[in-house]
Amino acid sequence: MEFREAVSARRSEYLLDAKGVDVDEVVSVLRGIAGKVPSSYNVQSARMFVLAGEDHRRFWGIVEDVLRDRSGDPERFKRTQEKLAGFSAAAGTILFYEIDSRTEELMEKYPSYRALFPQWAEHGNAMMQFASWVAIRDMGLGANIQHYNPIIDSRVADEFGIPEGYRLIAQMVFGRVVTPAGPKSKLSGEEIVRVAHAKNNNQKDM
Repeated sequence: MEFREAVSARRSEYLLDAKGVDVDEVVSVLRGIAGKVPSSYNVQSARMFVLAGEDHRRFWGIVEDVLRDRSGDPERFKRTQEKLAGFSAAAGTILFYEIDSRTEELMEKYPSYRALFPQWAEHGNAMMQFASWVAIRDMGLGANIQHYNPIIDSRVADEFGIPEGYRLIAQMVFGRVVTPAGPKSKLSGEEIVRVAHAKNNNQKDM
């Protein structure tokens, strides 16, 4: 698939399963692109942990346990359980982390940009997530992204041996697409991308 086609085909796919998914191949593809994703001052503070099989299901079991403890509405939690069961039925989950100490080092080294480095780190992690999502779609698979952090962070870190100082940013569920996502309204490229001109330029404003 061409890059533009993969970007256009990327959707939030929620009806996923594990049938025919080669997780080792997914890991190989992610490793092939991860080092190429840009980051501010080349800080490379993003990290990914791939969970598959029983580890993947264990992760979503932890999410369910944490949410159950916080739920005060049995009926509402029943709907949440159904949603989590859908995630668990997929092939795997990618946990995206940030190593904040690396960003803090830049904040000390370049004080003029101190306030901006945390924001730039989030930008870098978001690019890593997008690159991974497009790569997964390019493999013919689907994915969706979730944010159950920070309430699950400590349980997940303990269960999977996540190093201290790693901050969970997002969780990406991937698998075979069972039923493709339906149409969704999007702004056109013309509405989003404009050509700007200086005010003293004789060309017409767009």
